Order: sequence, then structure tokens, then C-alpha cells
Amino acid sequence: MEFESWNEKYCPRKLSDLVGQPKAVMEVTNFINKFPSARKKAILLWGPTGCGKTCLVKALASEKDYELVELSGADLRNKDAVGSILGAASKQMSLFGGSKLILVDEVDSMSGVRDRGGLPALIDVIKNTQFPIILTANDAYIQKLKTLRNYCVIVDLKKLIPLSIAKRLGKICSAEGIDYEDNALRKLTLSVDGDMRAAINDLQMLCQGKDKLTEQDVKVWSRESEESIFNALKLIFKSYDLSAAFNAVDSLSEDYTDIMWWIDENLPNEYGDKIARSRAYNCLAHADIFNRRIMRWQHWRFLVYVRSLLVAGIQHAKDSTSARFIKYQRPSILLKLYIRAAKRRKSLGVTKQISSILHASSRNLEKSFYPYYEFIQKNNPEYAEEIDEWLGL
Repeated sequence: MEFESWNEKYCPRKLSDLVGQPKAVMEVTNFINKFPSARKKAILLWGPTGCGKTCLVKALASEKDYELVELSGADLRNKDAVGSILGAASKQMSLFGGSKLILVDEVDSMSGVRDRGGLPALIDVIKNTQFPIILTANDAYIQKLKTLRNYCVIVDLKKLIPLSIAKRLGKICSAEGIDYEDNALRKLTLSVDGDMRAAINDLQMLCQGKDKLTEQDVKVWSRESEESIFNALKLIFKSYDLSAAFNAVDSLSEDYTDIMWWIDENLPNEYGDKIARSRAYNCLAHADIFNRRIMRWQHWRFLVYVRSLLVAGIQHAKDSTSARFIKYQRPSILLKLYIRAAKRRKSLGVTKQISSILHASSRNLEKSFYPYYEFIQKNNPEYAEEIDEWLGL
């Protein structure tokens, strides 16, 4: 039986099926309803990975019965590519005689020396398009999109909260005939940091061959995942078996950025020799450079260099293996990122709650109010309680 991704199978077919983005849905719908009389002919959706940008566009096209033309920013590498691919799509009538919607995914991937002229050409297409164009990006406010923003309606999608993701996963389990424990879904959603796509992928992997998902299943899966990274580190640091190390790394669910953090955290303890440590960090630095080029320019052919440097480069940087037992540590940066995200969620929750009382936006209150409020909480709890009572917190 052919494998079918649950992300594709349960992709929203109607806007009402989209989770956690009512404001964005309303703004995109208004844009489409006003086209082509609207002053701006394109809309730029931005938000974190897995928040529903592409799903929103697909649901909109499905609900309104539009022909959807999907393009990737990586396909529009320069002025000629934009003109021949996107320019043609923006002027040609739909194959079926109806309306057409053009989606350019990951427009922030249009960058680098080879892409010179790509973004100006995209702006020219937007000015003259006969059909609505929707662009997506992880961050609309990076420098290279500064001019493009002037020609687009900007709509931001928020990171999904765990409860919204858990409800969606529950519906998928019910549709697949899988019984589940509520705590199992809660634990699963907390591990994906608001990424619906990742949550559904993890759910599908966990539910293979099962008719019930338990909290213990998620715990065991999480523990096995961590044990797998420990095994990969052991093969890199304490062996010269290159084939086994490659196989261990290839089987990990972590991406190469996470693997770099794990190696960086544990490398100083494993490689006591200064020369070996210097060689290993040189490989790690070059892997990071190639990884950055992939993220900025979408040059995925560099992935082979990242993989080789992280595994072969670091494994063979040592002259001999260490016999000492090393207890591998989780990357401290992951904990710092988690703590920072938790603080951010707390400050956002407080400022949103009091914005109507203090007649200011939550964004302004995060800068002008929350730092002092946090200081008072720490140094004068009694006075902080009075503030909480006055604000209804």
C-alpha cells in the first residue's frame, strides 16, 4: 500500500477547518474579495514554520474553486526565471476558464548573488498581474524584502498554541480510528513548539501499527529519540567506523542544526587533545557555514558537505579514541531557547490581557511596561500584588 502523508491527507479543504488563525483568514478573504480593485495586487503571509501559511492558501483555493498555481521562491532564482515562470502564470487565463490564484512559497529564499534581479522582477510581475498573488515567508521584515513589502498587504500568522494543535491531532486520531489519551497528545504538542506540520508527522510515526496512543508511548518515543542521538555521538567521538556513524546520523529525527548543537556541547569533554579539538571545531565551523548558505540561498546540494563535515570530519579529527566514560549532556542552548520562549509567552499573555485597560498595544507594553512590572515582581512582591489586583491579573 502506498504511503500517504497525514499532512496531505488532512490538509484543510475549507477556511473554517484552519486552526488558530481567524484574523489572518479574514484578512486574506477580504483581499481576495476586493481583487482586482484593491491598490495592492499581492499579499505576503508570514509566520513561523508549521503555522498554516500554505494550508490557508490551499483551503482558500479549494473553497472558492480557484485554480491554484504553486511556485517556490527557490524556483525563481533570477530575473529570467521570474519572467518566464511567474510572469507567464500571472497573465495566462486558467486552463478551466475560472479564476486563478498564484502562490509563491518561501519568497524569503530568493537571495544571494545568483538571484540578482529576482526580487525587482517579482515586483514588476505584481504590478501587472491579472490574478491575485500570495507570497509566504518565515519573516516578512528581513532586509531583503524591504522594497517588496511596499507592494504587498502584510498579514502575520501567529505560532499555534498547544491546545489548538492537540485538538487537531485528536480529530485526526478519531478519523483514523485510533483511541488516545489526552495526556499523550498534550506531551506530543509541547515538543513541537507550535509547529502543526511537525506535530502531525510525529503523530503519524507514533501511531503506525497501533489502535491506541498512550502517554507511555510518547515517553518511550522521546527517550528512544534521545538515546539515538547519544548513540550517534558515541560512534562519532569514540570510533572510526564511518559507515556506522553515517547510518546513525541518517536515522535521527533531529536536523543538522540540532546535531551541531549536540556536538558542540560535548566535543570539549571528548577531545582533550588541543590539536584534535582544533581540527574538530574547524569542521564544525565549516559545517555551520554551509548550513547557513542552505538556509539563506536554498542551495541544498551543500547538505552533503554538512553531513560529511559533521560525521567524517569530526570523527577523524582525533588521533586516537578516548577510553574515558563521558556522560553526554543536552545542548544548553536548547534550554536557553526554551526559557526565553517561555518568558516571551508569559510577557505576551500579560500585555495582551491589560492592553485594553492601559489603552496601549501589547507590543508597546512589552517594552514600556513589562520590564518594570517584572522588576517590581522580583523586588517588591507586595506592591506587585496590588498592581495585579488593579489590572485584574
